[in-house]
Amino acid sequence: MTTALDDRDHRILALLRTDAWLSYTELSRQVNLSASAVQRRVERMIASGVILGAEAQVAVPATDAPLTLFLLAELADESREALQRFSTAITASPAVVEAYYVAGEADVVLKLCLPDMAAYDRFVETHINASNLVRRFKTLTALRSLRTKT
Repeated sequence: MTTALDDRDHRILALLRTDAWLSYTELSRQVNLSASAVQRRVERMIASGVILGAEAQVAVPATDAPLTLFLLAELADESREALQRFSTAITASPAVVEAYYVAGEADVVLKLCLPDMAAYDRFVETHINASNLVRRFKTLTALRSLRTKT
């Protein structure tokens, strides 16, 4: 590693350590350089071995978890504040891999990936029943994916 790093390089590295998904445009805004200049710097740091790679810190279980469920919830209160409270509460759970506010029979659809039914029961008690934000809900159990792998 023979690359000399200046203050902007160190700032870029600090920003990437915090969020490796930052775009060159966002990085450029924060370090006061053009996006192309930032890209060249990042590519130079990759080529010289300063940046070894990026890693995702995943807070959800693998999508191949043994149990995939879809929870359809009707909220007790559809105000913006209630929806925000519910969203904050359920998205904090690593079991929730996708969450949607929807129109139709339910207000919210959650995709859950869990190891077993006991974990599902704990999720319902903690995030659904204890919240007092859900009027009623139903759950669909996925039997298998219809997506074909290529």
